[in-house]
Amino acid sequence: MSSVILYADADAGRRSAVSEELEATRRFAPATASSLRATRERLAAQRVDAVVVGATVADGTAADLVATVASVAPWLPLFVYAADGETGIDAADRETLLTDRYDADEISPVTLVDELAATISERPTTPNADRERTRLAALDGYDIPAATRLPFDRLTGLAADVLDAPVSFVSVITDREQQLLGASGLDVDCIDRANSVCTHGLNEESHLAIDDLLADPKFANIDALVQTGLRSYLGVPLRTPGGEPLGMFCVMDTEPREYNECDVERLRGFARTAMDMLTLQRPDPLESPFGA
Repeated sequence: MSSVILYADADAGRRSAVSEELEATRRFAPATASSLRATRERLAAQRVDAVVVGATVADGTAADLVATVASVAPWLPLFVYAADGETGIDAADRETLLTDRYDADEISPVTLVDELAATISERPTTPNADRERTRLAALDGYDIPAATRLPFDRLTGLAADVLDAPVSFVSVITDREQQLLGASGLDVDCIDRANSVCTHGLNEESHLAIDDLLADPKFANIDALVQTGLRSYLGVPLRTPGGEPLGMFCVMDTEPREYNECDVERLRGFARTAMDMLTLQRPDPLESPFGA
């Protein structure tokens, strides 16, 4: 079976040239996208085996697209094909998120495809992908299907009241979806990871705060989110005693909003309580210190 390579670039000529070379190898099946929205929809709807990001996309920057792919599909090999300095991707993200980077001023689409074939055959990994494997292994240690929703519903209702927010929910994030354990003000059981805001907060040290979702290209094109009318987000990771993030405890508002440190600390307390509740449902609850 051919590997599906998704190439995302606003440049129609380059998309066509790269797609033709991918198809010519008979080893790869090309897929293309010109925008963040199209890339996200493709990742949600169909199998993709690797992603190549061009210099820009129609509704954001290459840096936005790299951050999105690395958050919603961290296991995928992720490449950049752009001239040096065109993408705005910082050095730390290049080291942790990218499998490799190719200078479009230096190599042709033909050479690019040869390089991709050689690299992908070696089954490359990245620090981001390694971190995700460790996180998913930690999640497997918790009995999530047995989690009773009512206590989590009550906890999120309290969080919504305390933080004066119309919506609050707590969830865990698997490899493909976000599963809600409890919610207040939102009637949803699961969200495709490609359309998740929470997945972007898993690797945050403290929290993820977004004052205005519609002002951020990574989220403004998620139709299901826009339709809810929700505009701002604050989320805190649910961390195991070993520090692995299983999911997020969050609040959302229908207006743009700046969250302060007091909001973060209050939400962090609710996240700790949610983890205590999950820990008690582990097959080996005594091995995890209560309240860690």
